[in-house]
Amino acid sequence: MMKGAHMVKRFFLGSVAVAAMAIAATGVAAGEARVPAPGASQEAATTTVTAKQNRKPGLSRGGPIAPGDVRFGRLQGGPDSYVLEGRRGQRLQIALSSDQFDPVLTITGPDGFATENDDGPDGSLNSHIDTRLPADGTYRINVASYQNSGSGSYRLATLDPSNPVPAGIEPRVLSPNETVSGLLVRSDPVRLSGESVDYYTFPGREGQRLTLELASDEIDTFLTLYLPDGRTETNDDRRGFEDTNSSLSITLPADGTYVLGASSFSAGENGGYTVRMAEAAPDVRTVLPAGGQAQVFALSVGVADYDRIGPLNRTDEDAERVSHALRQAGVLAPASATLTNKQATRANFEAALADLAAQAGPDDTLLIFFSGHGEKVENMTTERDGSAETIELYDAALFDYELAEMMQGVSARTLLVIDACFAGGFDQVIDQADNRMGIFSSDADTLSLVAQGNKSGGYISHIFRRALEGEGDMNGDGAMEAGELSEFMRREFYRAVLTEPLETDAEDFRDHKVPGFQHIIIDRGGDGMPFQQVLMDFGSADPAALARR
Repeated sequence: MMKGAHMVKRFFLGSVAVAAMAIAATGVAAGEARVPAPGASQEAATTTVTAKQNRKPGLSRGGPIAPGDVRFGRLQGGPDSYVLEGRRGQRLQIALSSDQFDPVLTITGPDGFATENDDGPDGSLNSHIDTRLPADGTYRINVASYQNSGSGSYRLATLDPSNPVPAGIEPRVLSPNETVSGLLVRSDPVRLSGESVDYYTFPGREGQRLTLELASDEIDTFLTLYLPDGRTETNDDRRGFEDTNSSLSITLPADGTYVLGASSFSAGENGGYTVRMAEAAPDVRTVLPAGGQAQVFALSVGVADYDRIGPLNRTDEDAERVSHALRQAGVLAPASATLTNKQATRANFEAALADLAAQAGPDDTLLIFFSGHGEKVENMTTERDGSAETIELYDAALFDYELAEMMQGVSARTLLVIDACFAGGFDQVIDQADNRMGIFSSDADTLSLVAQGNKSGGYISHIFRRALEGEGDMNGDGAMEAGELSEFMRREFYRAVLTEPLETDAEDFRDHKVPGFQHIIIDRGGDGMPFQQVLMDFGSADPAALARR
């Protein structure tokens, strides 16, 4: 397959849709014939057919299944049921695909645990579940069709990411500063979503900064790093459109054995590649994985019932809904604060921010959300254009440079979301430190509009809440990365205003109003927040909360 052919995927889906698009690949249905890759040796061809057939089970209609197993079955006359023995806290991923019916996947177990998925995050009809099991015991995985109205062959795959290497496969050991050559062939093990994969292991130390590189002139590479506790970090294309090689720079979160999966973006790709591990350069930003108990320390603020300026509609509800979405996801820290209307004073805001910043740990995310009025104040000396921007709390204004001063010394991973006029002026808060990301409803000189018909005060508030409810996890891996959130917010904003752009007013540096349009602004501090940085690990949520979603 030519390298240029792979570029089509980004045009349609964006780079964070990697796992989602791969899950849709169903070219491994029961009975499908496989042929060796062109140019492969006769010995490789024989190995391919033999190994594939030896591992491939016959058609199944249920029975026992273990993490790492793949089952090919045929649905007819009712659901198929599989039994899995699980452990408390174990992360389990399940993928169900079919070309012949709309599959529905369900898992039930001890303590009333139950979760279901109809259509996965890729927009296809295939199903995908990523969860942590609440207790030791027996779990039942059910394969069904939507409304029990279909039948046909399917593929069911399971994976425990803390132990991804299949039984009988011996991974190669990866040493620092060593470039290793490998070859993907059709007889290799396959990932949950069906792509061939080679596995490598290496011992890692907590705090170690590494860069992992996977390169090829023959395939579109896909790199997965499996962490000892079952979390995963991935990379598809290290430079977007520039090439299809993969690179991941990461600070290891714990001592232990790490597993690297060298794979391809799409099923059926075979060819040579190289993999390399080295210490990350001092100037390289590294991903900091969120811990297994990572939380979101949220200061969620919304003001609608102003006395000193004109009231707004539903901006107080925006703050309440953001906190509710985080609580339902099981990641909201108990210390979090929701301030609305008369509670949203400057003193309360400052005290709550100081308290949350002091409690948030290195694995946690500090979220500051505001929905309400914003203003642009002229004749200021704090910025080059002679103006400064504010968010208008209930009793007073809070200037952008004042929030930046409050945030000095805050080392926690930070997400700042402002849905207010002139919100983009708060980008200086993001730019003053690494591991900060900002989402702003408008440029620093542009008004923001009320979201009509969305039951929210602003467009950004509505879309951000949807992201927290699970839509921002675009690849369905149980975590929301900075890049995923960026792409989801941009895509949904412009989808909402595609037919009718948000025409509003803008103000130049002389306070003159001119025609303008509202645009979403997303700032990761000049890549100070890596694209792959996990902001919220929904997989670390309490299993009972996950089961209720």
